Amino acid sequence: MTRTIDASAILPFIGICSVKSPAVSPDGQWLAYLSDATGFHQIWIRPFAGGQARQLTEMPEPIGAFAFNPKGPQILFTMDCGGDERHQLWLLTDLTAEPVALTSATTVVHFWGAWSPEGTRIAYTSNARSPYDMDVHVTDIASRETKVVHVGSGMREVLAFMPDGQSLLVRESLRSGNDQDIYRLDMATGSLAPLMPHDGKARYLSARLFKEGTGGLTISDQNRDFMAISRFSAEGGETTPVLEFSGCDIEAMALSPGQDRIAFTVNEDGWSRIGIADRDGSNSIRFDHQPSGVITSVAFTPDGQSLVFPLESASKPSSLWKVDLVTGQFEQLVAPHTNGFDGGDFVEPVVERFESFDGRLIPACVYVPASPPPLLGYPVLFIMHGGPEMQWRPDFRADVQFLLSQGVMVVAPNVRGSTGYGRSFHQLDDRENRMDTVSDLRAIRLAIGARDDVDDDRIGVFGRSYGGFMVLSALTEDPDLWSLGVDFYGVGNFLTHLRATGPWGRQQRVAEYGDPTVMREALERFSPINRIDRMKAPLLTVHANRDPRVPMGQSEDVYSCLSGLGHDCDYLRIDHEGHGFARLDNRRTVFSAFARFLQKHL
Repeated sequence: MTRTIDASAILPFIGICSVKSPAVSPDGQWLAYLSDATGFHQIWIRPFAGGQARQLTEMPEPIGAFAFNPKGPQILFTMDCGGDERHQLWLLTDLTAEPVALTSATTVVHFWGAWSPEGTRIAYTSNARSPYDMDVHVTDIASRETKVVHVGSGMREVLAFMPDGQSLLVRESLRSGNDQDIYRLDMATGSLAPLMPHDGKARYLSARLFKEGTGGLTISDQNRDFMAISRFSAEGGETTPVLEFSGCDIEAMALSPGQDRIAFTVNEDGWSRIGIADRDGSNSIRFDHQPSGVITSVAFTPDGQSLVFPLESASKPSSLWKVDLVTGQFEQLVAPHTNGFDGGDFVEPVVERFESFDGRLIPACVYVPASPPPLLGYPVLFIMHGGPEMQWRPDFRADVQFLLSQGVMVVAPNVRGSTGYGRSFHQLDDRENRMDTVSDLRAIRLAIGARDDVDDDRIGVFGRSYGGFMVLSALTEDPDLWSLGVDFYGVGNFLTHLRATGPWGRQQRVAEYGDPTVMREALERFSPINRIDRMKAPLLTVHANRDPRVPMGQSEDVYSCLSGLGHDCDYLRIDHEGHGFARLDNRRTVFSAFARFLQKHL
């Protein structure tokens, strides 16, 4: 007998709230973080030593990022409108004050940068002058006077003020998001001096500066395949490797208040391991008994005695933790919100590797339901990550755990082009190699379908953003392999996508997918819209009207074409959201439709 999915059962899963982005106040008294307990992310705060949490902001839109003033209780935060990514800068002058808007140009993108060492100025970039170009701005907090200190073409971000307070550390991504440069920007003259010149491509995740002004540390894959920590000089020149791990990326880093130690996280097949070392990379250790999961940031407490970090896993919703560096003991600071579920209700994946068309082994997270397979085997839903410059990781996904509770196996591949496996693997899907990713998916689909515990006639595919492109490509390239598709804000036509996407990020997407003036014919071939009549499986597509990355027209065109062909296609449009669904009410609407679609077709 075939088990039927209960669509109504998804709502308790969607009601699980998240916490993220922990930060400790400079005096060590307060822990601030983002929580969506009220429906979308706002800043919450509680005494670091323990006590009642309270909501610090009650803004009409979700909070993006926030940062404490290094010299006081002020908090800078960002907020856009309906997910349009045109963030504005806001200031809390203390922990009881009402927020004050520092910028109010709602059509302009503002990228948060950094506080100055003395806490009197902030630096950021914005495209106020030109939609395509990010210029560098510095604002005096007391007077609100803002100066443009650098005008340039393309994408750039401020990483930090240099210790002298007269120059900035700037990251430029003029060629692509994975081919970057780091500069010292003299604020008086606006001139840029390269700090880490390099041959070939390099990516810089973050940087930390030494107080003595001699340089700093960066996480980069400059001159190597995987991300490592290297030292650079304030005068520029060659970098010196400090810490690296064979076959693994270092992903996050912090410098202790005394600047004698480094904290870091290592990505091991998607799971995070936290560690600590001396500033020169010696005496590196990783902690026993670390809770398993994904860690996206790490920070020292102001006294240098502990590390604070967010943690989540496939079976544990997000929570906030600290580790005592003397005892090695881990302590949960903010518990996960489970919405009544028991920890044993959730399933962890295992990583399996599948041989693709060229003999390359492609990893995938495979989630098997706790319930035994039905007579004909489990139905399966493949989930394709977005990006494509991303990696599927074993963090908490409410939709995945719902599927498992309904007896659906979930397979989440990291096809070529995914991060986390080195630059050489990451670049395998660039431009003319785009469809090799679909070949990877085909190979894994066939291998999963051949399992004894799988029903080969009940296998669907779901993805968001670039994952949505993978869904549309799978259904049009291999129409007989799939029983359904779910496309959330995916790319159907690269030519129109590259014209309509947010101009401030267009060059990064051109570098990944290809330049229409050079590769028009190939981009037409790669675009699923041009092969849409090959699709056989029913499709659900969902898109929001303020999406700045993949504009809604992509899904509108797919739906229009399929409707004209008389194809089984459902389309759900969500208002006042962007590239994703930040509001709980909208997530309920979207995932209820998702569950009903699976109930009908899987």
